[in-house]
Amino acid sequence: MTEKKSTSRKTKSGAAKKSSSGKGTKKAAGRQKTASKKKTGADSQKKTRTRSSKAQKTLARSLKWDLLVFVAIVAMVVATAAYYRFELRPAQTDGVAVESTRASRRSPEPVKVLHPQTVKEGVAPDFEVFPPEPASAPATEPGPVAPPPVQIPDRRPMVAIIIDDMGYEMDVAENFLSLDCPLTYSILPQSPFQREIAQSAHNRGCQVMLHLPMEPREYPEVDPGPGALLTGMTTDERIGLLKSHLDAVPHISGVNNHMGSKMSADSAQMNQILSIVKKNKLFYIDSLTAADSRSGSSARLFQVPFARRDVFLDHVPEVEFIRGQLDRLVAVARKNGKAVGIGHPYPETYKVLTEKLPEIKNQVRLVPASEIVSGLDF
Repeated sequence: MTEKKSTSRKTKSGAAKKSSSGKGTKKAAGRQKTASKKKTGADSQKKTRTRSSKAQKTLARSLKWDLLVFVAIVAMVVATAAYYRFELRPAQTDGVAVESTRASRRSPEPVKVLHPQTVKEGVAPDFEVFPPEPASAPATEPGPVAPPPVQIPDRRPMVAIIIDDMGYEMDVAENFLSLDCPLTYSILPQSPFQREIAQSAHNRGCQVMLHLPMEPREYPEVDPGPGALLTGMTTDERIGLLKSHLDAVPHISGVNNHMGSKMSADSAQMNQILSIVKKNKLFYIDSLTAADSRSGSSARLFQVPFARRDVFLDHVPEVEFIRGQLDRLVAVARKNGKAVGIGHPYPETYKVLTEKLPEIKNQVRLVPASEIVSGLDF
């Protein structure tokens, strides 16, 4: 009996333990289910938020495309309306026809432009009135082009007149410069108005030369003036002085000698002078104060444009003599085709030139000195 009771208690105790263990397992399972449900709910909410975000992005993209399409459609409508409005107009024929605005603008009458849509809908159209434009003249075929006028060369003989010894009297220079004639003015170096006269002559389109003083045979009884080149100078002194003269007088185109009968006859010294003239791209005119001048051979050696004086106009400063010399100058030009005359700033010379220049211009072509030397063989 005792053993049975004991066995019964053990059985009951084991059952109680099993019952207690089962309840604990059920509670744990419940907790797991609850946690699982919470996790599932969180995942579900996350997925929902993700889907919502994607939907919003898709909607935003869709709205952008819709907006772009809408803008494109509006632009097309506006362009079409503008085309119909400004480029086309209907004409009253069998139906509603479209005509170019270019034709309407050529019409001499005001044109009413109707919008096609208002006509189609049967609405009384608004219109605009454009003022008529004058009809353009019909294009004409160009006629034959007239040939250019034939330029007849002036074959009259050429004469160059050089006025020497300029630079000391400004008022006398202005008198000669006022003559309507292409005279050439040769200016003495170291003269008080050398720059002013040279500039004034240049401004009036007249040619300027350096009137280079050189030693005469009568030196020292006859003084060629300040800045003269002398045979007793060294080569460096002579060339340095010549260069300073060329720099002092502006707008120089050429050189001619003042006196210089002794130096002109010396080939070595003329070679020195003509070499500097060549380097400065000037021409040289021999005043021919010496019959035995060597300036021509020196000019040929250095290939310097060269000419010789043909007539002194006023070595006798009398009106009648000067008139005769001018006639002689014209005669030489007619014989040789060209001639060089040299005068001086004397009142008598100015008076005769004022009287005879119109007559001389009818007989010969007055030119600057450079045009005489350019075509002269030497």
